Amino acid sequence: MDVDFKLLLTLGGILVSVVSAAVIVKTRLQAVIETLADVEQRLRKLDAAADRAQTQQEVMWQRVQVLSSMLSPEKMEARAREIASILKDIEHIKRKVCT
Repeated sequence: MDVDFKLLLTLGGILVSVVSAAVIVKTRLQAVIETLADVEQRLRKLDAAADRAQTQQEVMWQRVQVLSSMLSPEKMEARAREIASILKDIEHIKRKVCT
């Protein structure tokens, strides 16, 4: 096998092309990895914000449920009857004290 200068030059050119292509790919891959890390960090922040918002929404829902149960017509009616009974007892006690 006869190796001449042209063949060595061609092989050298191919080697340089392959190495430079590998360097370009490595550089672009590093940029993609950095972008992916940035996107992942932003996604984690958005996920944390969504979790906080959901927790706040659940707390507000529980508060509304408590308030609505406190102001339900059945409980309001029971309280009105209790207050009427207490007022009647107070009036009765006042009459006893005055006489």
